[in-house]
Amino acid sequence: MKKKKSSAPPGPRPKKRRRHRRGPGILISLLCLVLICAAILAAVTVFFKVKRVTVSGESRYSSEEVLEAAGIAEGENLFFLNKVAITNRIFRDRPYLDTVSIRRKFPDTVEIVLQDCVPSAVVSFENRYWLVDKKGKILEEISQEQTAGYCLVTGLELEDPQVGEYLDFSQQEQGKALSIILNTAENSGILKEIMGIDMTKLFEIRLQYTERFVVELGTVEELEKKISFLNQVVERLGSTDTGVIDLTDPQTARFRPQ
Repeated sequence: MKKKKSSAPPGPRPKKRRRHRRGPGILISLLCLVLICAAILAAVTVFFKVKRVTVSGESRYSSEEVLEAAGIAEGENLFFLNKVAITNRIFRDRPYLDTVSIRRKFPDTVEIVLQDCVPSAVVSFENRYWLVDKKGKILEEISQEQTAGYCLVTGLELEDPQVGEYLDFSQQEQGKALSIILNTAENSGILKEIMGIDMTKLFEIRLQYTERFVVELGTVEELEKKISFLNQVVERLGSTDTGVIDLTDPQTARFRPQ
């Protein structure tokens, strides 16, 4: 007899996954987001307008002169103010300024904070005289008579000096050396005693120190140590001594009376 094939009972049918249809919820959410952004933009545009501009800080310029250079119009939007453009306009028209900070004060005020440059020396070039700060920024062109009381720098080669710009040197090493001298002398408290700097030769820099001494500096190598030697020599000399102080050797100082 033939055996009947036994068949296993059929298992449960796999459930079909239902496809979830995206309803209008996402569109509504996007629409709400757009409306919220539009409302915020409208509020910023309508409510945050400039009504007052203040000027603070130490400066030779009056508030009116600074506001004229800034060019901020009443009613401009506080958020959309171009602070970089405003700062550049002020620097261009008011060269004595060292720092300019533009601050927004909500809901309707702009504050301009200023700090002036401090004149450090006068650079002589081609019979013209340029008043500069210790960073080499040209503050103004002055006459020869106005150079009295400033350290007069000679022997430099410049490229098209312009008020409000920084000194551009034909020999970049001259610029580096001048910066080192002005900054180190100021930090050491002797810049006001230096009447002149001759930088015709970078390896034979000479200073006129008060009316009594010519200082043979040589190079700016180890300048802080050289200035320390200079102070020691001056302290040991009498009030009427004059002569040459040789600082070309960073390890010692020599005095030659005249």
